[in-house]
Amino acid sequence: MELEQCNGSSCSLEETPIQVTYKPLELFYFMDISSPENFHVMTLIKKLEIEYGHVIRFRMVSTVPSCVGGCQEEVRLLTMIKALELQGKRHAMRFLRHLQVNDLFSGKQLGSIDLWEIARSFEEYGLDLDELEADLQSNQLLNALAVDHQVLKDWEIESLPALTFVTRDEALKIEGVYPYDVYQSVMTELLGYAPSRSTDWDVAKVLARYDASTITELSYILDLDKTVIERELKKLSLQQRCRPVPGCSGEAWAQTK
Repeated sequence: MELEQCNGSSCSLEETPIQVTYKPLELFYFMDISSPENFHVMTLIKKLEIEYGHVIRFRMVSTVPSCVGGCQEEVRLLTMIKALELQGKRHAMRFLRHLQVNDLFSGKQLGSIDLWEIARSFEEYGLDLDELEADLQSNQLLNALAVDHQVLKDWEIESLPALTFVTRDEALKIEGVYPYDVYQSVMTELLGYAPSRSTDWDVAKVLARYDASTITELSYILDLDKTVIERELKKLSLQQRCRPVPGCSGEAWAQTK
């Protein structure tokens, strides 16, 4: 489960583990963690995971490309994310989702939070804090950061966020965020056919998978107006199947356990 916290309360988000089965597409998504706008791409990734996760393998590459001194908080965050990722990408995603829901992606805000305090809240979900501390000082971490830097260089990424779709024979880079049908067209072009789209999703199923999502995310993922989402959340709440996450002003909702 993916744990998020809102003003001292907690909610959770589950990310499907990496599958070992063959998938015809690999998707690299590149984010500048010093730019809050970049994190809108995470909602796009959730929609792609839900609808096309059976044909796509995902890989996140995070960076702070604009930092030339004076960006200590962003570099500190990047280092923590990469160290978490060494124990599994679900830990890094959990951490990022916590910051996203709490709107903590500016350097000023990051300077006032304890990254270790957030990490400790994930210990019950399998995070090894001793291993994390060791990884933060390890050559393995430096190598991992170097690999991500080289991937950015190889792809000649000039603008973030960016996505690259890769097959065994072709690759296509998209810098910026575009309407969803653009990505569907790219997949069709690269695969030579339109991949099947999983459409058997509703609010309850999305919350059951990720366990916490915002109304904005649910609206985008399910292609429904926010008023429709709000009505469905109220109905599920009356059935005691979901609850608003405290401290998130009614925007984030979690599955009731």
